[in-house]
Amino acid sequence: MVSPPPKRDMKVLSLGLPRTGSTSMAEALTILGYKDVHHTSKYINRLNDWVLLSAAADATFPCLPTYTGKPWTREDWDQLYGSHEACTDAASMFGPELIAAYPDAKVILVHRDFDKWHKSVFGSLVPTVWGPMSNFSLKYIEPLVGFHGGTATRKVILGLFDSRTPEEAEQRSREAYDRHARRIREAVPKEMLLEYRMGQGWGPLCEFLGKDVPDQDFPWLNEAAMLGKIAMDITITNATKALVIMLPWMVAAGAVAAGTWYWLR
Repeated sequence: MVSPPPKRDMKVLSLGLPRTGSTSMAEALTILGYKDVHHTSKYINRLNDWVLLSAAADATFPCLPTYTGKPWTREDWDQLYGSHEACTDAASMFGPELIAAYPDAKVILVHRDFDKWHKSVFGSLVPTVWGPMSNFSLKYIEPLVGFHGGTATRKVILGLFDSRTPEEAEQRSREAYDRHARRIREAVPKEMLLEYRMGQGWGPLCEFLGKDVPDQDFPWLNEAAMLGKIAMDITITNATKALVIMLPWMVAAGAVAAGTWYWLR
């Protein structure tokens, strides 16, 4: 029997949006000694995380048709993040809610030039999540294998932009980007908030967190390439699982077809 992960205090909320360097920041926080830093890509095969993310979106975003209007409590968030000392990436979509749930955590808001961020999100991320392969997987494969990643990802993206379609999300992208930063600033005392840009290195981050500067370069990871590979790996893995599930039925159907053909002869 697998033991449940240990409970840990949340120490850092890195709430820069996806494609602002969240993968690099997750690695930096890991190097600084924070335990089990949560980045969605790292726990992508932890299936219950996707169920929880989907439920969190339903509790948070009124634009979703599945919106429940029942805010999550600290206990609810602990189901997802309670074994982690820091979190990034998808956590940013729930910034104000996580700040309220973990008021003692320090907050990092990573900025990126809006035009570059927009190009990354709507040039690669959104077309991948709403592409033909994703549509097929969402409709046929994920329900068969019990995977909720595609559904949860679409929900949190639409929730961020307060939109019902990816086209509407792009129209509202500037408004959503600015609103995200404004809401974080309004929710966090100044002494608990670091506004950071990739390229500033270890100095501001370590000073803010009270950590010694590591004897290595600040990590710089290609988030888009990494997540593209992960998306492909997930699709192949889920398709393989679906094939294993369907194979006995396919064999049985083939046997019936062969028997019918033989009988008709």
